[in-house]
Order: sequence, then structure tokens, then C-alpha cells
Amino acid sequence: MKLISLLPNLLTISNGICGVLSIVFITDYLDHSFPKEVSYFIAFLLIFIACIFDFFDGFVARLTKSTSKIGLQLDSFSDLISFSIAPSFLMFDVMQNSERFMSSTLEEGSLIPYFSFLLIPFAMYRLARFNSGISMINFQGLPTPAVGLFFMSLPFLQIDISHTILIILIIIFSFLMVSSIEFYSIKINVKDNVRFLLILLMLYVIVFLGLIIIEEDLLSFFSISILIYVTLNLVLKIFTRKKL
Repeated sequence: MKLISLLPNLLTISNGICGVLSIVFITDYLDHSFPKEVSYFIAFLLIFIACIFDFFDGFVARLTKSTSKIGLQLDSFSDLISFSIAPSFLMFDVMQNSERFMSSTLEEGSLIPYFSFLLIPFAMYRLARFNSGISMINFQGLPTPAVGLFFMSLPFLQIDISHTILIILIIIFSFLMVSSIEFYSIKINVKDNVRFLLILLMLYVIVFLGLIIIEEDLLSFFSISILIYVTLNLVLKIFTRKKL
């Protein structure tokens, strides 16, 4: 077996390892004196790196002609850890520390933070459907990396978020994952997606420059960018249907 054929699976496994390490920092397992904001940033950074691994593992597999059923399964396992379990733990931790990160506080022993783990079963179903489904150019349902990146960057969004809003977001994103809505792929080699990508890029540039002008935390760009991606998909689908 050529060593180059192992590279895609190594990238996929690295994705999962980043997810595990992210959970370690979220739970402050290494050092309880570590500032929460720093722990969350490192956790987010690890998931961002996991997204990069997830983007390139399939590309490298096709380039080296080393795609396999094992690689497909590994990809789903890693995605589940990095883009579902890790974000769920982060949202749980955020709600447990509501006095620091939320607009309201919870009573001790409240079960509300456990709503965070709703993301996991929906992600499991979405990934299982992906593995057993027909290969598509675009995505059926919101891809898990988008969900993971959104919730991992949510604590850096400089607005007060209530528990109600956070739970609504968790429910919406959970159902979007298992929906039959077709979401555009960001692969630049897909001709039919050029219009979508151009509009998306233009909106991203506007938002990024706007955040610089108002001197906002640039980490909030990631959660905003996912909201733009989701909204633009839904708007274009509605517009296309009306046109037909």
C-alpha cells in the first residue's frame, strides 16, 4: 500500500482529533484556572482547523484515487465529533455559565442546558443519510461543518443572547440538518454554483469590512457568515421556485 493513499484518512482522523481536543478545552480538563474566553477561543480554533481537514480529505482522496468505504465512515465519525458533539458541549458550557455569557441566568440544577445535546441525534441521522444516500453535487440538508462552525463561534458574537433564542437556534439548525432542502456546495469547480458563490463572496466582503469599520470582534464573522450562507440558500430557493 502506497503511503500517499493513507493521507486522506490521516486528514480525516486529524479532523476527529481536533474535535476531541476542542472538548478538552471546553470542559477545562487541562487547567481549571484557564480563562473561559481563552478556552473557548482555542476550542473554536481547533474546530476551524477540523473544517480545513474536512475540506481537503475528500479532495486529496480523489486526487490520489484512494477513496474508500472506510474513508467515508471515518469522515462521518470525525464530523460527528468535531461538528456536533464539540459544539453541543460548548453550548452546554455556555448556558451553565450563563451569568458570564448569556443575557439572563438560570436557576441551579436547571435542565435547560441539556437542550444543547439535541444537535447530536440530528447530526447522526444526517450523516447516516449521507453515507447511505446517492452522491450529490450539492448538500441535502445543512452540512454539519456549517453547524459546528456556527455554534463554536457564537460566543464571540457581541450581542446578548437569551436561553430562549439559543434553544430556538439549536432547534432550527437541527431540523435544517435533516431537511430535504438542497444547500449549495462551496466547491468552485461546480459551474451551476457560480452565481451563488459570487453573491456569497460579495456579502462576506461587505460584512468583513463592516466589522472592521465598527471595530467589532472579527471572530463574530464566522457565525454571521454561516447565517448568511443559510439565508442566501433559502432566499435563492424561494426565488427560483417562484420563477419556475
